[in-house]
Amino acid sequence: MRAVSYARLPRFPKLFSTYCEQWELLADYFEGDWRQPSSYRSVARRLSSPISASLADALVRQNAAWGNDVLFHIQSLRTPGALAVVTGQQVGLYGGPLYTLYKALTAVRLAEHLSVHLDRPVVPVFWMEGGDHDLDEVSTLALPGAHKLQQLHYHSSHALERGNLGSVGRLRFGADLERIRDLLRQALPATEYRRAVLDEFYGAYQTGTTFTDAFAQTLAALMRETPLVLMDPEDPQVKPLAVPLFERALLEHVEAHARVLSTSQALARAFHAQVTPRATNLFYQDEYGRNALRPNGTGFTNAGSGERLSVSDAAARIRTHAHRFSPNVVLRPLVQDSLLPTVAYVAGPGEVSYFAQFKQLYAWADIVMPIIYPRASLTIIEPREQRLLRKHALDLADLQEEVETTLSRLLLTGSSVESAFQQAESALRQAADALYPAVTQADATLAPSAAATHAAWSKALGKLQSRVIRAEKRKHEALRIQLRRTQQALYPGGKLQERVLPAVYFLSKYGPAFLQTLRKAVTLDTSRHHTLLL
Repeated sequence: MRAVSYARLPRFPKLFSTYCEQWELLADYFEGDWRQPSSYRSVARRLSSPISASLADALVRQNAAWGNDVLFHIQSLRTPGALAVVTGQQVGLYGGPLYTLYKALTAVRLAEHLSVHLDRPVVPVFWMEGGDHDLDEVSTLALPGAHKLQQLHYHSSHALERGNLGSVGRLRFGADLERIRDLLRQALPATEYRRAVLDEFYGAYQTGTTFTDAFAQTLAALMRETPLVLMDPEDPQVKPLAVPLFERALLEHVEAHARVLSTSQALARAFHAQVTPRATNLFYQDEYGRNALRPNGTGFTNAGSGERLSVSDAAARIRTHAHRFSPNVVLRPLVQDSLLPTVAYVAGPGEVSYFAQFKQLYAWADIVMPIIYPRASLTIIEPREQRLLRKHALDLADLQEEVETTLSRLLLTGSSVESAFQQAESALRQAADALYPAVTQADATLAPSAAATHAAWSKALGKLQSRVIRAEKRKHEALRIQLRRTQQALYPGGKLQERVLPAVYFLSKYGPAFLQTLRKAVTLDTSRHHTLLL
């Protein structure tokens, strides 16, 4: 494995790379330094209550239904003093991109470490976000193709009738999943592992299964050797537990909005505000889909149906129909940490950025803000790509630039062509410097002409150099193809590999041993930098 600084990879936000490498510059926006043991002790001292019996019972029922053997961990959460390390993600098709697995493994490693360090039970919990209504975000599977990325997109028949389907986690897969499964089999590497991997780890993706259930069973299978408690917050037994916070979020929406807005404005002066603050942070789901509730002066208006509710009516509906309400990205972390004794949250780059906006909101809600721990971030570099990188002394950061730029640098750096043009440029400059005094001594008004002549010589030399570079590139078409192929493997679709490719691709290629490799690779040290897994 090799490490690459986040600061060298522009695809990571400046705020995130600063958080990982210079936390002190962002100290005002977070509860504590994620690198310091004292930060976790400080948060842990303020957390002592076990989870509610209702939540514990729901977790037992949920995980049993998904075949996730974590009863011991859930029982631990019932005891006073128990803590949770939480992470979460949307319920993506076929388990979502690689970083979902990186999050889960990081949460397990951190929980193991803190259990020893804090001398208290610390349980890893994965919060499955199925409440969002954006089907496009969870219904696409990307796989490497011969020449470009293959996009497999699940089409819901209901989505064709109306765009907003409500909470996607509750949607059941229709007949189009059969088409996706067939395309997936064809697109995956034809190895001895492919069939067994699809059956053992991804067999839950069947017509009639919900997005949440299929995702949960898949993640449970992938994490079998490193148990992780899975949680569905949309569960009818869980949702009522958030009623007090939902009600307060509506009744005090002006104060909550002001706190997030002021923090966001301060943050944006040096970094950026990941989330745009909204007037309210609750959605309501009915036959019109999942839509925001917007203040109208006397109460709230359903942005989908246009229904108007007084403040008292809205509060009453929360108490009687809690299952119809769901938090947006701002309120969601507070719901999570009101239900769980969260000592740390394992976050991706975007999440670290939006947590920076929420410290004052946690204070408003009187909820302990957890330590925000960066998830492991990895790029898997397969043997063919490794050979090319070693041969030409390239690294991940080099492959961010255009292939033609990289090719030009490789062809010219240290070559006889580069040396010849450097010598020619030096000789030209010396000739111009020697000529200038003689010209100006003869006639001072000829100084501009002398400078123009030198510029013309340099321009002509530059044009010749460009023609030579083009000729060299034509002779090295094979290298160009290799660079493009490697760039597509490391930055599929122009994005970081971990954000695009799913684990199913590598599992089909290398078998279950791939999971063992990941479990060894994801340590707490991998959160300090981006890691190249060779």
